Amino acid sequence: METYAVAGADGLKLNCVDFGGRGRPPALLIHGGAAHARWWDFVAAGLIDRYHVLALDQRGHGDSAWSAEGSYGTRHYIADLEAVIARWDFGPPVLIGRSMGGHNVMCHAIRHSARLRAIAVIDSPPNYPADAVATLRDLAAKPGRRFDSLAEAIAAFRTIPAETIATPEVLAHVATRSFRQAGDGKWDYKADRRTMIRDPLPAWDGLKQISCPALFVKPEKSVLPPGVAEKMVARMPRGRLATVPASHHHAPLDNPRGLAAALGAFLDEIAA
Repeated sequence: METYAVAGADGLKLNCVDFGGRGRPPALLIHGGAAHARWWDFVAAGLIDRYHVLALDQRGHGDSAWSAEGSYGTRHYIADLEAVIARWDFGPPVLIGRSMGGHNVMCHAIRHSARLRAIAVIDSPPNYPADAVATLRDLAAKPGRRFDSLAEAIAAFRTIPAETIATPEVLAHVATRSFRQAGDGKWDYKADRRTMIRDPLPAWDGLKQISCPALFVKPEKSVLPPGVAEKMVARMPRGRLATVPASHHHAPLDNPRGLAAALGAFLDEIAA
C-alpha cells in the first residue's frame, strides 16, 4: 500500500491510498461523511486480486487538505472526482461510494456515466431530507472535542450514526487513523467540521440517466426507509441490488467480508 497526493478541482491537495493491483481495471473507493480512505482497509483486501484498488480522502477529510472557503457541497466533491479521474492514466474506473460518498458517486455518474466502467453505491440516499441537513448543520456549529492523548481519542471514537457491530479491533484501526496531533500537543479529529454543512444535490430524478452498470448495496439494517433502495435500482437503466447481512449502515466496518463479496460478484459480472 502506498499514498500519494492528487490535485482536486481547484488545486486542493487530496490524499489517495493505493492498495495495489496496478495494471488491472481501476476501482476508486469513496468514503462517507466524517470518515476517511482507511475505512476501506478491510474491504480492499478482498478486491485487489481482480482490480487496481484506490481510495480517496475527500476534501476536508483524512489526510486531504481543508478548503479555506469551506467549499464542501456535493458540487465540490464531484468536481474533485472529475479532476482526479481526468488526470490519471488508469482508464475508466468503477466508482464505489458509501453514504455521503455514494451520493457523490451517483451525482457524478448522472453527469459522466459514459466515462465510467460502473458504479456501486452503499446505503446512500438519492436526495437528502431537509431535517437531516439541518441536524448535520447543527452538529457542525458545535466545537469539536479535543483530547490529551491519542489513546484518549481512540477510546472516545464513535461512529455516526452510532449503530455498529464492528469488532473493537476494527474500530480501533480506523480510530487510530482518524486523529492528528496539533501544535499544542492536543489531538483533534482530522475531518473539518464544516464538511457537515452539506449542500447536497438532488439525485433522484437523475438516476435514470446513469447508463453504466450500477449496483446498490443495502446493509441488512439500512438507514433508508423500506422500499427506497428497490425503487432506486428500478430507476437506473442497468441497476441491480445486493444485500449485505449482519451489517448496519457502516458496512465496511460491520461486515467487510460480506461487503467485499457483494462488490466482488458485481465486479466479476461486469468484467465478464
